[in-house]
Amino acid sequence: MSYISRTGNLAAAPTLREGENGPYCFAKVIVSDRYKDKGGEWVDGPAIAYEVAVSGDEARRLVETAQRDGNVRVTFAGRYRVTEWKSETGSRHQHEVRADSIALAFRGQDVAVVKDQKDAPAAEEPAAQDDEPTDIYATGASE
Repeated sequence: MSYISRTGNLAAAPTLREGENGPYCFAKVIVSDRYKDKGGEWVDGPAIAYEVAVSGDEARRLVETAQRDGNVRVTFAGRYRVTEWKSETGSRHQHEVRADSIALAFRGQDVAVVKDQKDAPAAEEPAAQDDEPTDIYATGASE
């Protein structure tokens, strides 16, 4: 298996599932590269859909964020493989990634972070609490 790191937009909010090892989800991330053609003009390349398997707290946070904010831009990294199969319309490919990490990307969207209380260092006085849940937030539309 190869290792890959890419940035793209969620195609839809993934569904959180529960397995023997905890929560997980499969996120479809659409990536479209830009390149210069022979005339020096920037051109959009073909869109590639990656099926990104995410587990643990990252899966839970990704699903919550996608349900709340929609088509967010994410960066993912992990083990990559391409599977091929034959269909009635010809040869088909699926790009699969077992994510080691997934995060919100800053380009084209505003992002605010609220740390989990379990990860926060102990303080002499407790910090003021917002009514917001502890999670990663993204607002605004992606590119």
